Amino acid sequence: MIRGSPLTKLLFPAVDSNLLKFLYDDNQKVEPEWYIPIIPMVLVNGAEGIGTGWACKIPNYDPREIVNNINRMLNHQDPLPMLPSYKNFKGVIHELGQNQYLVSGEVSVLDKNTIEITELPVRTWTQAYKESVLEPMLQGTDKTPALINDYKEYHTDSTVKFVVRMSEEKLAQAEAVGLHKVFKLQSSLTCNSMVLFDHMGCLKRYDSVQDILKEFFELRLHYCKLRKDWLLGSLGAEAAKLSNQARFVLEKIEGKISIENKSKRELIRMLVQKGYESDPVAAWSKAQEKAQEEGETDGNQSDSSVDSGSSSGPNFNYILNMPLWCLTKEKVEELLKQRDIKRGELADLQKKSSEDLWKEDLAVFIEELDVSFSFGRF
Repeated sequence: MIRGSPLTKLLFPAVDSNLLKFLYDDNQKVEPEWYIPIIPMVLVNGAEGIGTGWACKIPNYDPREIVNNINRMLNHQDPLPMLPSYKNFKGVIHELGQNQYLVSGEVSVLDKNTIEITELPVRTWTQAYKESVLEPMLQGTDKTPALINDYKEYHTDSTVKFVVRMSEEKLAQAEAVGLHKVFKLQSSLTCNSMVLFDHMGCLKRYDSVQDILKEFFELRLHYCKLRKDWLLGSLGAEAAKLSNQARFVLEKIEGKISIENKSKRELIRMLVQKGYESDPVAAWSKAQEKAQEEGETDGNQSDSSVDSGSSSGPNFNYILNMPLWCLTKEKVEELLKQRDIKRGELADLQKKSSEDLWKEDLAVFIEELDVSFSFGRF
């Protein structure tokens, strides 16, 4: 089970854990071989590292843009190009070419002697910038005279603010050359080495972010289909169980069934003859366990009438073990209500496509993302 913030739980729906291949340690189930979120998290978090013979560098992207592109693909449209995006970054990112970007911080002129730096390039730390850029400009060298007269810092935990004073003449010269260039407020971002493990555990090089998104889309859509099959099987089994229980209670109340002073064998024979199903939930669960043992997680064993496979024959404990108070008016009404609700859920699910299930996941995620963003949790 995925634990964490509400956003994390929405990114990794709990129902999908029934479809994943779990690893075992000392015959104990520990964790899945991999998780499958509703959006490609490698594009949200980015990735950078060096391995034996391979290097990887993938920038961060806005989850809203990713969701928008997935929705476009679900509607059979091509995804739109995306620019790298970093949380709380107030600068500008320009695309220079395929997988090449120019990242610019923010600088403005306050008056003829003062400029204000309010954003640094991505991954440029405030202290490092101060020591490597502003201090040399203030102190100067034997070959290069001082460029600025003074600077002051007004930073917060989440913002940068340098107020720099310099002569009017030098400020004019800096503007002519370009303030971003003079104050080293630009950096390049090149992403020509996007190497990742695919779902088969094989290293693969991707030429573009769209290639990563498209491959993820096909895999995630396949698992949405598996989820629908699994839910249809689960809801179908639960609906069949409630239907059989409700039918038995009604027939017992109406006097159509008599169970008093009969052997268990006779009761089972009677229920079979009347068309009652062996425990549908137990039968479906056993079919799922068998499929997992065979390495299958397609969740399509949805026939709720499948026998449990027990050598002891049909399993009607779910009917015969119901307490007597189930015959009361209140419990009968409650049982019928539960049956109708489950049938309604099953009917609603049957009307939905795999694409609809994914769209619902994305809509709920974006709604929670907006809430988290408004409260500063993201």
